[in-house]
Amino acid sequence: MNAFSDGENATNDAKITELAKAIEDYEDRHVVMPMPLVIKKPETLPDVIELKMFEKKMKRKDMAKLLGISDTRLSEVMHGKRKVNMELAKRLYKTLGVDPKFILEKS
Repeated sequence: MNAFSDGENATNDAKITELAKAIEDYEDRHVVMPMPLVIKKPETLPDVIELKMFEKKMKRKDMAKLLGISDTRLSEVMHGKRKVNMELAKRLYKTLGVDPKFILEKS
């Protein structure tokens, strides 16, 4: 943008601002993302962990490391083979910000 003279930069800036506003207005009125791609509200603790992994772009082994547990233990929790103990519940709250009430209700 700085390759133009000052008058041209002002004109281009005004055009860009106008186009950005038009795009924003369009997106406010129309669904931009196809409905099947909308992420549903997590209903289980494994769903929440999966969502957090997606948000942080982490693999299961990385999430396990972040939570201070083994990959095997996280896998067992994710597949419903192991319950969440108090220590893991605290880590889910402190590390990932999972609502304690949700943890208690869904564990």
